[in-house]
Amino acid sequence: MKNVIERYVYDVMRRLPENERDEVRKELVANIDDMLGEDRSDENIEKVLLELGEPRLLATRYQTKERYLISPAYFDDYIRVLKIVMIVFIVVSLVFGTIDLLINLDVSSLWEVIGSILSRLIGDVFTALLSAFAWVTVIFWAIEKANLSTKREEWNLKKLPEIPKNNSPKINRTGAIVGLVIESIFSAIFIILLIRYIDYIGIYENTTMVAPLFTKEIIEAFIPIFIVSISISIIVSAYKAYHPIWDIKLSSIYTFSKILTLVITLVFINYPNLFNILMFDKIAEYLSLTTSKVIDGFDKGIRIFSIFLGVMTGIDLIATWIKTLKGQKAISKIIE
Repeated sequence: MKNVIERYVYDVMRRLPENERDEVRKELVANIDDMLGEDRSDENIEKVLLELGEPRLLATRYQTKERYLISPAYFDDYIRVLKIVMIVFIVVSLVFGTIDLLINLDVSSLWEVIGSILSRLIGDVFTALLSAFAWVTVIFWAIEKANLSTKREEWNLKKLPEIPKNNSPKINRTGAIVGLVIESIFSAIFIILLIRYIDYIGIYENTTMVAPLFTKEIIEAFIPIFIVSISISIIVSAYKAYHPIWDIKLSSIYTFSKILTLVITLVFINYPNLFNILMFDKIAEYLSLTTSKVIDGFDKGIRIFSIFLGVMTGIDLIATWIKTLKGQKAISKIIE
């Protein structure tokens, strides 16, 4: 039996709070050693571990806090499933809510559209969280009741999970979910602004627009590209919120998303005639400069901003790959 003791200890430890694992691990390993004595045969190991019982139940005896919403034997699995289902419900809610807003939003001012988007998406997220909580709780309650009313399948060593092969850096799932929600909200605002309010973005004099900021035809050509890019970015953010650790697969997907976003952004802000010439004329008039000098200064600012975006994206990706590759090389310290 391959590293069965280590797998058993790991199965117990993963169900405990991290701040309790080291002490419990030492106690459990010492207890197993005492029970084995001098006989380290496969038969005796199996006998001892079966005597200790299923890791799920053994872990409940080490837990210091009592929890009653779901039975201690199922609580950790319940929380794990609940987090995943909440992420899925939030993503589905945000995607369909955004699509509905794009199709049916009917307000007259910029502040009304922002308020409508925020109230709608926040409401959708809250409803999704409540729905996920209700469904998962009811399902786990039903599973537990069904198990109590029927004879439970006897636990055996074959049900022990394999030990993870690396100790990759973990992802802060709460932070990832918050980032996903914020990204979805502001992406929806950005797209709606471009679709519905591009004609109102510009320089105003006495409540009258005298120079539009963008060339409308170019903006309209970029809108489908932005929608695709934002959709990919949100999908990657959702996957990151679901995924527990940084690994090669996640880092590769994350890198693709970041590079795609960077390329589209750089092409957009550097696109010829993106900014309306009337805007430069007005700025030159206000600053008492020639239009060509204003355009030259603006182009220089765009180049500096482009370099800044490239550098910041590069730093982010380098940091991501450093921690990912270090995690791949590290030996898991769950079992020492």
